[in-house]
Amino acid sequence: ENHPKKPVSIYGMTKLSAERTCLSYSPTSMLGRSVNQIIFRFSNVYGSTRDLPSRVIPTFMMKALRGEDITLYGGEQVLDFTFIDDTISGIMKAYTNSFDGHRELLGEDFHFVTGRGVSVADLAKMIVNMVGSSSKIIKTDANDFEVRRFIGDPRKSHKLLGYEPRVRLEDGLRILSERIAPSIQAR
Repeated sequence: ENHPKKPVSIYGMTKLSAERTCLSYSPTSMLGRSVNQIIFRFSNVYGSTRDLPSRVIPTFMMKALRGEDITLYGGEQVLDFTFIDDTISGIMKAYTNSFDGHRELLGEDFHFVTGRGVSVADLAKMIVNMVGSSSKIIKTDANDFEVRRFIGDPRKSHKLLGYEPRVRLEDGLRILSERIAPSIQAR
């Protein structure tokens, strides 16, 4: 949460801009009016069957379940993947604590992340092996616009909220594959 905020993409810049707009209405702002708020930051949340199919985990999972080749654009990118149940748990802890008299949480920002990174190449191998797929993993050049490395820091969320991500990546991927496999096989 205290890492310098230097977005590398338009998407990241819009998120930071939205946070700054929220903070301009915090109780300590000079605007004269305030809005109670807590800022949440997420990282590569996965596990929902309603996730965008173009995101990395749904793309790899669907292709592996269908036996289609998986294309890696680089594959060296290291990212922090967080299971949706852990993300929801963090949000609920912040919500509950803020209404239980912990007013000091208002205006704070929290990362609901695991603090562990995995390369996109290792993620693809993990998914292919887990579902027993015949998919080939094909490497090509990385896109210039992608984040190369992001591992979040959950220490503040843990210290102030008791947030603890519980679902290991392997277990979350297994749960997701069990959720979506029936829809793949039904086609």
